[in-house]
Amino acid sequence: MIKLLSGIKFFIVLTLISLNAHAEIRVIEAENTYTMGDNDSKVDARRIATQEAKRKALELAGTYVASLTQVKEYKLSKDEVTTYTAGVVETEIVSEEMRGSTRHPEIYIKARCKIDTDVLMEQIDRYQENQELREQLETSARESDALRKERDALVKQLAAEKDKARAEETRKKLDTALTNEESIDDTNRVWAAVSRNTDFSDPEAQPITITQADLDKYTVSMQRAIQVNPGNQRARMLLASLYQNRGNNKATENELRTAMAQNPANPLLHMKLGVLLKDQGRYDEALKEFFFIERKRPNEPHMLLMTGMTHKAKGNCRMAVAYLKRFMMYTKRNDRPRMAPLKQKALEALKECGDRPGARPAGQRSRLR
Repeated sequence: MIKLLSGIKFFIVLTLISLNAHAEIRVIEAENTYTMGDNDSKVDARRIATQEAKRKALELAGTYVASLTQVKEYKLSKDEVTTYTAGVVETEIVSEEMRGSTRHPEIYIKARCKIDTDVLMEQIDRYQENQELREQLETSARESDALRKERDALVKQLAAEKDKARAEETRKKLDTALTNEESIDDTNRVWAAVSRNTDFSDPEAQPITITQADLDKYTVSMQRAIQVNPGNQRARMLLASLYQNRGNNKATENELRTAMAQNPANPLLHMKLGVLLKDQGRYDEALKEFFFIERKRPNEPHMLLMTGMTHKAKGNCRMAVAYLKRFMMYTKRNDRPRMAPLKQKALEALKECGDRPGARPAGQRSRLR
């Protein structure tokens, strides 16, 4: 007889105050014990126990996140808090062991997640600002919840199955569900790790500052995630960023175009591709991507800035000034720290164009003499 979640303990084990008086690192742990039934394999039992321990750790983390003052100010729903937490908090397995008796073996798993409140708030802020990132995260959360329900149903079905052949078929379905769950976990884990070093909502984000070993590990992990689920948009965006970090523009473009073929209306993908093309000097191709965004969101700040900068790179100050002035107008009241360097870039470009619609950039004027 299978017993699911037979012994679960949750607790917050440590709180460390960082050098910043308003930030802290919270460590949360959850335990799960899974009692094996006659039809269970030890491998699948461990996978099930791991998924439950991680889920419970994230539930506790979500409860903690919901209690934070800044999150309360966002007025997020419980589901939104849970979604954000699962998408930006990295969870790891810190302990496992076999327990129970020979007749009723048990697998014990302890999961841990760390929450740096500064990093957490910064990333939640990004999701609040960027609808595409938020929609990707929400899609991932829905898929994860559906897979968990499917897994629970298969576990119960397997426990009750008396026919060995049908039990084997159920185990295969369970293996597929667990593999898909683990793929989403891998994507969330890599996203949480990588997003600490880059802003996916920033079209000109700095290269990811990670070690070569981590770059290799994350690349393989996301390639595997896409093999499991070719429609995993978050994995494709991560893989595109990792390829770009390697300087492999061809592979980066391929991942972005594949993602766009699956989700052609996603402005973030068009923005990423447009910036990639702009940086390669493929200005007309880049402008087509930015124009797609403009038709959907005519006042989107990043699109206005990138369109203006691309026209400037082409030597067309008339169009550059028009877009950059629109950018400055629509960001006039946006005082977020991340917007300051973008405004500075726009002001410098306007200055180089002499703020005159008919002028060429100063550098290009001198070359034409």
